[in-house]
Amino acid sequence: MVLVPTILNIFAGICLYVGLLHLLIAFGRLKPLLHFCFGLTCLVVFIYILALIAKYKAMNVDDYINARKLVSALGYIDGILTIWFVALYTKVKPVRLLLALNSLYLICLLINQISPTGIIYSHISRLSSISLPWGELITHPEGTLNPLVGFQFLALISNVVFVFYACYRQYQRSEKQAALILGLSLAIFVGTIQHDRLIDLGVFKSLYLGEYGFLAFVVIMSLQLVKDLMQAVKLRKQLMESERLRKIAVELERNRLARDLHDSVSQTLFTVATIAEALPRVWKRNPETAQQGLEELAQLTQGALAEMRNLLVELRPNGLVEKPLGELLHQLSKGVQGRASLQVITTVSGEGDRFLSNEVKLVFYRITQEALNNIIKYAQATQVSVSLNGDSQEIVLRISDNGCGFDSNKIPSGHLGIAIMKERAESIGATFHLSSYPGEGTEIVLSWSTAVNKIGSEE
Repeated sequence: MVLVPTILNIFAGICLYVGLLHLLIAFGRLKPLLHFCFGLTCLVVFIYILALIAKYKAMNVDDYINARKLVSALGYIDGILTIWFVALYTKVKPVRLLLALNSLYLICLLINQISPTGIIYSHISRLSSISLPWGELITHPEGTLNPLVGFQFLALISNVVFVFYACYRQYQRSEKQAALILGLSLAIFVGTIQHDRLIDLGVFKSLYLGEYGFLAFVVIMSLQLVKDLMQAVKLRKQLMESERLRKIAVELERNRLARDLHDSVSQTLFTVATIAEALPRVWKRNPETAQQGLEELAQLTQGALAEMRNLLVELRPNGLVEKPLGELLHQLSKGVQGRASLQVITTVSGEGDRFLSNEVKLVFYRITQEALNNIIKYAQATQVSVSLNGDSQEIVLRISDNGCGFDSNKIPSGHLGIAIMKERAESIGATFHLSSYPGEGTEIVLSWSTAVNKIGSEE
C-alpha cells in the first residue's frame, strides 16, 4: 500500500494552490507583504512535503541522508518565513529580535549542510522499516544523535516563545478572534513538530506528523486571511461609496450655491449696473425720477450685500451654527428684499433660539430659506412676514405672504419644496403646518417643543 505518499501528494497540491493564490493576492496590492510572505511559506511547505515523500521512499542510506538534509533545510527556511508572517500578521515586529531568531535557524541550516549526515544524526548505520497499522512500511534510520542538535531545540523553543507572545499581544489589542485562530494553528503546528523531535530522539518510533501540522497551519491561516481580505475589500468599497456620496453632496452644494448666486446676486448686480448706467441720463431729464432710482439702487445694493453675506456664511463650515437664528433670519429677509420688490417684516421675540441645538437651528434656517425662495418664484406677493417667537419650552416660526395663494391639496408633482420642508421638520421632531387658499396668500407655521423632544431623547 502507498497510502502515505498519496496523502502527502494531496497535501502538497493543496499547499501549492494556496501559495500561488496568496502570491496573486499580494500582486493585487491588498496587504501585499503579508500575503507574499504567507504565499512563500506555503510554497516552501509544498517542496518540504515532496522532499519528505522522497525520504520515505529512500532505499539506501545515502539517498535517505540527502532527502533528510533537504527536509531539514526546508524546515528551517519555513521556520524563518513563519516567524516573519506571524510578526506581520500580529503587527509585533521587533526587528532586532526577529533577526536574532532568524540567525538561530541559519546556524542550524549551516550545521545541517556541513554535517555529512545532517544536523540530527552524526552517523546513520542502517535503515529499518516501521509497519503502520494498515500494513504500509515506512523508512526509519538507526544511528547516533549529533551533539549539535541542541541548536535546533534552542531555535525551536525561542521561536515558539516569540510566536505565542505575539499572539498574546494581538489578543490584548482586542483582536481576539484573529489571535485565537493564529494561536490554534500554531499550537497544532508546534505540537506535531515536538512529536517529530521525540521520534528523532528515539523516544518512540512512529510516522512523522510535522507535515500534517504544516498543512493545518496553511489551511487555517489561509481561510482567516481570505476572510480578512474580504472584510478589507468590503470596507474599501464602503469607503469608496462614502467618498462618492461626499463628492455628489459637494457637487450638489456647489450647484445650489451657483444657482443662488445666479438667482440673487448676479441678477441683482445686473439690475444695479443697468440702473447706474441709465441714471445720468435720467437725472438730466427728471431729477425726481432719478432720485427714486438712486433709492432703488441703494436698496438693491444692500440686498446684494445681504445675499453675499448669507452665501459666505453657508460656505464656512460653522458659519450657520455660530450665529443666532434671529440674526440669520434678518439676513435672509434683507437678501429677499434686494432680489424682489417685496416688503419683508422680520420679527424676533423671546430668547427661544438660545435653546436650539445646531441641528434644529439649521432646519429652521433651511425651511425659512426655502419658503422665501418659493414666495419670490410663485406667490406674486408684495408683503411678507417672518416672525420667530419662543422660550425655553417651545419655538414657533411663522412665514406668511399676501400673494396669490394656491390649493394645498393640488400641489403639482414637480414641486418638491413643500415635501422637503416637511421632511426637514420631521427630522427634528417639529410640527409643520401649511395653509393656503387661492387669492388669500400662504402661511407656514413651524413649531418645535423642547419638552417633547427631551422626552423622546430620554426614551
